[in-house]
Amino acid sequence: DEPAATLWQNAAAMAAEAHEGQSSPGSTMPYFAHPARVAMLVAAEFGCTDPEIIATAYLHDVFEKTSLTREAVALTMGAHVAEWVEWLSKTTKDEKETYWQRLSKSPWQARLVKMADALDHLNGPAEYREARLRTARKALALATSDEPAICRAAKVLEATITALLEARP
Repeated sequence: DEPAATLWQNAAAMAAEAHEGQSSPGSTMPYFAHPARVAMLVAAEFGCTDPEIIATAYLHDVFEKTSLTREAVALTMGAHVAEWVEWLSKTTKDEKETYWQRLSKSPWQARLVKMADALDHLNGPAEYREARLRTARKALALATSDEPAICRAAKVLEATITALLEARP
């Protein structure tokens, strides 16, 4: 339906503008390609077409990597999207383990986006693969509920981790 499509399209535009001029680590690829792929994974691989969750996927890095505020996201995308993006954002006081502990208590919608984020990072440059496999295992541990999209995400993420481990030299 039109308002639903408009929500995630507006989120895509907001994320593209917020990440303008940024590039992915170890690449000349515009950074926005990453949140776009994460949104695609949520919808196509995990079968979740909820526009608020797709919008969250597009915006999942904006609080960490841009000057966009929770207030701006809440105003244009709604309270759910702003809350879920906040759950996904590392704070300056977050230690890595604290972040994962906090994320484990987050709503399933935020955990689903984190699983897609980890899956996308597994396809990144080879020099980051080991660290990203560790992250992917932590993301897989977030599959603690029985929502269909979480179950599909767990299967896809687990299969990808297994394939990468089996392909090691």
